[in-house]
Amino acid sequence: GGIPRSLEALLASPKFVLRVEEDRANAPGGVYRLSDLELASRLSFFLWKSIPDDDLLQLAEREQLSKPDVLAQQVRRMLADERSTRFLNDFSGQWLEVRNISSQQPALQFQFDPTLRDAMARETELFFQSQVRDDRPIQDLLRANYTFLNERLAQHYGVEGVFGSHFRRVTLTNEDRFGLLGQGSVLVRSPGVAGLP
Repeated sequence: GGIPRSLEALLASPKFVLRVEEDRANAPGGVYRLSDLELASRLSFFLWKSIPDDDLLQLAEREQLSKPDVLAQQVRRMLADERSTRFLNDFSGQWLEVRNISSQQPALQFQFDPTLRDAMARETELFFQSQVRDDRPIQDLLRANYTFLNERLAQHYGVEGVFGSHFRRVTLTNEDRFGLLGQGSVLVRSPGVAGLP
């Protein structure tokens, strides 16, 4: 009777299902400073797609999170955490359109199968994660001399000495493969280019 109905009402409540934000209609120009708790929530849902952890909440409750040095330290901590992987993969997937690789059809001589498509997408995800987590300069997105390969992708690129399905960081010697612009997931949009060693 009463308990199931109460649970049903709770679970159907917009405040339970959605994150409701306070509307500050009296703020000039609609611009206002977030509280530390609001900042913790937005930061956590943005970088982790989840609720803030205890460290973030404790800093927010003590009104320390909005201090620039504390905020920068927390962003670095959150990006280093495995929970940020989903955000990083979603970001690179949308920005570089890696998600669309399954719809690309390069020249037939490149034996472009689902395993190779997946490997190309994974290379870009791992590369982008490493760039962000290592706090690399933005220029390294285009000039980094390393990538992440497994045997299938290494063979496709003509890189020797990589065996097995496990992805590992590999130093590149072919400057045409440096950075994002040398990766198959980006190059496959130009038919025939992604297969060049």
